[in-house]
Amino acid sequence: MTIRDVPVTEATDPQGDAAEGAPERSRYRAAELADEVGISIQLLRSYQSKGLVPPPRHEGRVAWYGPHHRERLLHIRHLKDRGFSLRMIAETLDEGAESPLTLVEEREVLRLTEVAERSGVPVEVLRALEASGLLRPHHLEDGDRYSDADVRFVRNVLTLLGVGLSLDDLMRIARKQLDTSDALGRDVMDAWSQLVGTRLRRPRRDGDEDRGPDAHQREHAERVAASIRALAAIVGQLVAYRVERAVLDAARAKIEAEGTEAERAALARTLGAPFDHP
Repeated sequence: MTIRDVPVTEATDPQGDAAEGAPERSRYRAAELADEVGISIQLLRSYQSKGLVPPPRHEGRVAWYGPHHRERLLHIRHLKDRGFSLRMIAETLDEGAESPLTLVEEREVLRLTEVAERSGVPVEVLRALEASGLLRPHHLEDGDRYSDADVRFVRNVLTLLGVGLSLDDLMRIARKQLDTSDALGRDVMDAWSQLVGTRLRRPRRDGDEDRGPDAHQREHAERVAASIRALAAIVGQLVAYRVERAVLDAARAKIEAEGTEAERAALARTLGAPFDHP
């Protein structure tokens, strides 16, 4: 099986309309949730693929959404009514209401089978993505671990396939960038070690006499881990931002030079409203 063979199907409710008529809904199918908040199913899926809405819970082949999905969609609609673009909404949701700055997201830890279930892509295809270097889990002592970021990435790969790119095309385009990202990771950590790591590992002087060596070791370890995780998030955001802008600028120049008038107009509309179409 190849990734092109992955079926895209609409979930059906094995319980039929049994939940209808309840005074308060505790879960929704995609069509029910979309109707509840006044959007199309396509727009709901678009929000989900962009990471604005968390993935649903699956029972077999049935995807169930809950009240928190409804609240998130209503919040998105409220922000759009105030004139926010989807990019601005994404930044607002990432920052969160509780904290002025959230650099490191709390992510659910997943296994490969859970990534397959949530993305709708078979495990053997995910393993092929891993072998190609596109999908990259955390390799831990008790096995590989993934997160919702991997689920979103796999869905984005499916989106690319849906607009005409093959997996081989994607690999040919991305190979140099994948190699460059490995070198970037090593350079970032070398710089971190020289500029920050030594300072973070230095014991604090205040209250040292009241704390044992184990407490110091735990505190230093947590500071180091938090620093690295925050640095990875910031560098990842910076690189993603610059690469996206560089690709779009190069695309505009290429289409201006070689494209048709219709292509230039379509690209201009897309650049004028990034991520803001269903």
